[in-house]
Amino acid sequence: MAFPLTLTPVGDRNIRVERAFAAPPARLWRALTEPALLLQWQGMPSHPIIEAEVDLRVGGRWRWAWRHPSGNLMVASGEYLLLDAPHRMIHTELFEEDWTDGPTTITTDLIPTEAGTRMVADILYTGPRGRDMAMASGMEHGMHICYDQLAALLAP
Repeated sequence: MAFPLTLTPVGDRNIRVERAFAAPPARLWRALTEPALLLQWQGMPSHPIIEAEVDLRVGGRWRWAWRHPSGNLMVASGEYLLLDAPHRMIHTELFEEDWTDGPTTITTDLIPTEAGTRMVADILYTGPRGRDMAMASGMEHGMHICYDQLAALLAP
């Protein structure tokens, strides 16, 4: 079963990302937080993920690195601000080569449904410019690929 991904601007500083998965919240939570599982779905063929470090506790840090087609690394990292497994996670995110005008704060809710889980992630940017740069970046294409890979990983 295919589930659409939607990215919706909210106000002038937010993007809301929504996607359903045919898996219960606990399985989706594990895939979002366990390095061995992250390495199986995060990234695209042109930008494979090569590192996933996670210190899953409030105040803990995370770091992911992808190999760019040029050979350079694209690295994002952040801190966990709230962890309520398997329902809600709040963390910061900043790319080493900042392309969103500063750190973002991402609130991810995993909502149980009859078919599995509805994921709602609200990405808060430091201002309208960062949000607009993100919306214009083509990140939706990469998210489609990654979340389809995640759905395949979670498939029964």
